[in-house]
Amino acid sequence: MLKGAIIGFGKIAQSNHLAAFRSPGIKERLRIVAVVEPNPANLERSRREHPEFRFYQSMSGLLQNESIDFVDITCPPKMHCHVLETCIEHNLHVICEKPFTLNLREAELLRPKLLDSSLTFMPCHQYKYSPIWKQFKSMSDMVKHSSRLLLQFNVFRMAADPGLGGLSNPWRTALPENGGGILLDTGIHYLYLLYWMFGRPGKVSARLSNLFHVNYQCEDTALITLEFERAIAQITVTWAADKRYNDARMVFDSGSIFYEGRNKIIRSLDGIEEEIPVPDASDKEHYSSLYGEMFGEFADAVENNQPNVGLIEEAYQSIKILSRCRKAASTDSVA
Repeated sequence: MLKGAIIGFGKIAQSNHLAAFRSPGIKERLRIVAVVEPNPANLERSRREHPEFRFYQSMSGLLQNESIDFVDITCPPKMHCHVLETCIEHNLHVICEKPFTLNLREAELLRPKLLDSSLTFMPCHQYKYSPIWKQFKSMSDMVKHSSRLLLQFNVFRMAADPGLGGLSNPWRTALPENGGGILLDTGIHYLYLLYWMFGRPGKVSARLSNLFHVNYQCEDTALITLEFERAIAQITVTWAADKRYNDARMVFDSGSIFYEGRNKIIRSLDGIEEEIPVPDASDKEHYSSLYGEMFGEFADAVENNQPNVGLIEEAYQSIKILSRCRKAASTDSVA
């Protein structure tokens, strides 16, 4: 049994992460014993609601009083770099919510430190575990290299996730340098998915805009185009829609795959079309199950002394691509 602590006890920690840690096959291997929560109001409320954990207001308090094997970083992105450095210093294995870091400078600082350590690192790139995106990955892998692909991802929301009720840290709508913006919050999922499928992009172009939420200090809409050797991908994410909706498609000269926000994928290859049942991407129970599968791989890696070098690189490259998107948007050019 590996003992761990959650750093930052907000909405994602109390919903999906706790559900995954308590799921069959995980609860016998990973056990959360403590929590760090710096917000005084949330700290006191969480102590009452979760008496099974020991609570601390700082990392120093945690480390002085607990003997743990790993940490699960779910605090706002602005805090990730400091917490990761502390984990490396104290030889603690790490699960880290996306984005890996707030910016490229921090990613370049942490990448060699993680690579030089013997620690297992697991970024929360949980979309890779979804049957939906596994189907897209499988299709992209089987396409002959003489074909080029077009991918489109659309994610429509009405507003940024407000987070846990009662907290006074709306970081998602803050300035980008403080972690705000839909690109960092939602777009990052599709950046790591595309790196997983195709590697590093060549050209990157981007447009970031605030279409509706004038009270936000950041963009509420991002339009991204990434060009790879084998594919061109378009990502549209917005908090300025009238309803919640997801869709995605990939097309090439002999086939296609379409997901339209329901419980099926339509796949066509060489003129043969089939429907493939998949969970709804917005279903919260399904979402927690993705964390469960990911946490199982984390436990395997710790037990087998695997530092997950490939995942360190994937996390770093996701931030590097994000940085190129911001640069392209700020200069109105291709980065």
